[in-house]
Amino acid sequence: MEFQTALEDFQKECGCPICLNYFKDPVTINCGHNFCYSCLHTSWKDLTDSFPCPVCRFGFASKNFKRNLQLQNLTEIAKLLQVRRSKRKREEENPVCEKHNQFLTLFCVKDLEVLCTQCSFSAEHEKHYICPIKKAAPYHRKILEGSIEPLKNNLERVEKVIIMQGSKTQELRKKVEYRKEEINSEFDQPFNSVCPGLQPQSAGTI
Repeated sequence: MEFQTALEDFQKECGCPICLNYFKDPVTINCGHNFCYSCLHTSWKDLTDSFPCPVCRFGFASKNFKRNLQLQNLTEIAKLLQVRRSKRKREEENPVCEKHNQFLTLFCVKDLEVLCTQCSFSAEHEKHYICPIKKAAPYHRKILEGSIEPLKNNLERVEKVIIMQGSKTQELRKKVEYRKEEINSEFDQPFNSVCPGLQPQSAGTI
């Protein structure tokens, strides 16, 4: 993200504020602003007494400017970066065959494989039914969706069983705890209430 922002800022610096395109034969005027030579020439064409900067409007008595070769070189770099980035973006949207460096635009139905034009003529795919990816995609998407739906249904059933088992386990745990409390309560009762008529003997009566 930081690289993308820096690249965009760099490309903006290489843009003419009049035509909003990359500088073409850039020139710099005394206030420090830069323009395409043709854009500045057109802007000042009908002026005679004062020649204001198209950006800051600072007026000059004459058409003073100088060629900016450094900015021209930077503009060429910005153009190159944009071309490479655009190419990378196209390759991401349209994958390229690693073997032939061509776009993968075809689909082999038998091998379920994406191909470039050159791959489609190879002996490996001879006599196979090959069609454009755009044509094959909807059909295989339906097949994939048809395969996924039963899996989703099975997963839902498994989840329900797990929930039911968890509920039963919780219920059983409650019953065990309840029974444990009952047993403890019975043992906590006084001895004579559990066995009436029996009194514990003292040591002297033995």
